[in-house]
Amino acid sequence: MLSLSYLKKENSKLPILTPIFADDIDAQRRKIFRGLSRAQKRAVRSVISKHPIAKSGIVPVYSGDGVVLLQILEKNAKVTTREAREAGEKVFSLANNFKITSLIVAPGSLDKNRFAAFEEGVALGSYEFLEFKGKKKPDAEPETKLSEVHIFVEGAKKNLDSVSVTSTGIKLAKDIINTPPSEATPEYMTKMAEEVAAEISSVTVKTLLEKDLEKLGCGGILGVGRGSKYESRLIILEYTGGKKSEQPLVLVGKGVTFDTGGNNIKTGGHMRWMKQDLGGAATMLGAFYIAAKSGVAKNITLLIPSVENMVSRDAYFPDDILRMYNGMTVEVHNTDAEGRLILADALAYAEDKIKPRAMVDAATLTGACAYAVGNDFAAGLTNNQRLFDSLKRASEAVDEPLWQLPLHQRYNEMLKSKTADIVNCSSGLKPGTIEGALFLQNFVHEKTPWCHLDIASVTFDEKVGLATGRTVRTIAKFLETY
Repeated sequence: MLSLSYLKKENSKLPILTPIFADDIDAQRRKIFRGLSRAQKRAVRSVISKHPIAKSGIVPVYSGDGVVLLQILEKNAKVTTREAREAGEKVFSLANNFKITSLIVAPGSLDKNRFAAFEEGVALGSYEFLEFKGKKKPDAEPETKLSEVHIFVEGAKKNLDSVSVTSTGIKLAKDIINTPPSEATPEYMTKMAEEVAAEISSVTVKTLLEKDLEKLGCGGILGVGRGSKYESRLIILEYTGGKKSEQPLVLVGKGVTFDTGGNNIKTGGHMRWMKQDLGGAATMLGAFYIAAKSGVAKNITLLIPSVENMVSRDAYFPDDILRMYNGMTVEVHNTDAEGRLILADALAYAEDKIKPRAMVDAATLTGACAYAVGNDFAAGLTNNQRLFDSLKRASEAVDEPLWQLPLHQRYNEMLKSKTADIVNCSSGLKPGTIEGALFLQNFVHEKTPWCHLDIASVTFDEKVGLATGRTVRTIAKFLETY
């Protein structure tokens, strides 16, 4: 585990990494020498004045004191906080390449905001999911890994504390998504929620099990989970940071721990990586942790409907009709459109029992999302422009692009049913991401500000086979500022 500490004075004995804009090299701006000893400054000046330096990558500079690693970034104008964070994420592997176990990181060219993002990247770059790796042989050579980073900056310790909390929340979300589905069951989701509540005194948690859900009439959650040997549940976390009289902000995260598609079973390679279908729940829990741990002055409630969507003789069928918490009936056209069914019950329950001042749900809801916006954007659909604009500003502040799609009411025609109030999914070519949000809108009061975030496009990187942690920052920033 990487240890981060705060350093106010120079320490020339340790290697020091300094990120520098490419257009600062020729100018030799004074700020790029922050944190360097005299010997290190002389060595760096000598190198950058006498030798051509690549416009990217790492340049080691040797001096009488500790080695200086110049991390050359793009030109100033091109380096956003996101690029700075991504550069910071590379520090862990760079240090390991040089077999460095302790390192000082200085701001170099970066201003306060971009260096804060760089620090966060340093913390997250050390993330490895190793819980299920086998033990190494006794005679295996031990790995040399970076274990200590000292941040040299003329700021306050509070910033480093914030970096630690944020990175912990993002790592929590990643761990949940990366955990194998035979381990990450609905019961596991309860355990993770309880661990958050155990760590933060202002957080409480309760879990509604199937007997409770039957009394409440949560036909969506019960129907989807009917084919699994694991008990479905609705997990509710409450954080009290505001006044007792203040209506809470409500978060809802889709927690399908594995999605086979049910009796409309996924074919070919489409079932691979379906452990990510609890990504909405993991994202919201990570953001909830950051907000609660940071002590934001808000009341926040998080609902996680958690099920496993399996194929079995007990599983729900196409053509089944489910009665939802709010009394609406849903004709099932496709058992693989299950996420909206469990979210619908959670949204309706929140409306009835919690009376939110605003609601945001996040879900890996539709494969259509990536076709609509690609893998760099999450999609947002809302009944309240002010709420979406707040989420948009939060996403821009942390450089996680969010694109608004319309809740186009004419498309409600797709949801008409001959035998029930609505269908869960229409057939044929369609705007699938919009359809999913229109379905959910039926379970939200018109006067309640609500936004649906489809994060299927950004939650998991199939090329590397790991969760990205994307959208956690956006929700955490939103909770801080809304």
